[in-house]
Amino acid sequence: MLFAATALAGEPTRAPSNYEIQQLVETIAVASPYKLSSDARDGTIRYRIALDGGETWDWPETSEQHVVADPDVATITVCRDCGDERAPTPEELHAALQPNAWVDSKDPRIRDFARASGGGRLDFRMERLVLAVERRMTAGVGFDSYKSARIAFDTRSGDCTEFAILPAAAARADGIPARVVGGMAYPSHFIRRSHAFAPHMWVQIWNGKRWVSYDAALGRFDAGHIALAIGDGSPEGFSGVMRAMSHMRIVDAAGIVRDEGAASH
Repeated sequence: MLFAATALAGEPTRAPSNYEIQQLVETIAVASPYKLSSDARDGTIRYRIALDGGETWDWPETSEQHVVADPDVATITVCRDCGDERAPTPEELHAALQPNAWVDSKDPRIRDFARASGGGRLDFRMERLVLAVERRMTAGVGFDSYKSARIAFDTRSGDCTEFAILPAAAARADGIPARVVGGMAYPSHFIRRSHAFAPHMWVQIWNGKRWVSYDAALGRFDAGHIALAIGDGSPEGFSGVMRAMSHMRIVDAAGIVRDEGAASH
């Protein structure tokens, strides 16, 4: 969980228990001003998000998220391909293929796991890989640690963090550039609150044209995902996300129709 990531990055002074993290996550969850239906989340949603208490945040522009920054309220549009993120450099793509202590893609078991998803078109390979992760991670949810891909594979347990780290490692092991996104998602079965955005993590892969999101924890990526930070899977890349979320308030959330002339909630 993102809270465990910030703990490892040095923010809290004591490692909290699983129960304490669960309680804190539910406290930090950002309320939605409306119930967002599955159909609405299948389309495009434009959010207006304010940060209280003098907080600021550097919202990332991605292929699926367009950001209009404002000192008071940021406008975040989440979509399939409306973002304006620049293409990665060859050096950045190379970095997105490298293993690290968390995304340990050179581990033999991770490589075998990746190969088992089969070949074919990239999108089909990723869909099969996400399904394989869902089927693997069946031993229960735990919020109190930030596991490497190998440990997640071995223990078959974790929360959204491990559901992002494991497919990122497997994708890299299969020669697919991958990165990890930290943000918030609606709804989440990791919290008991309804109509709220919980801290969340998912994976993005480079398909040759743009970065595309996959969410093994919730089963799909949709417009209910708001990215706050992008990293290589190391917990340090997500430091500050939970603190920022605790100051966030979603002022509005509107489904965008094709002609931009109407909105539905």
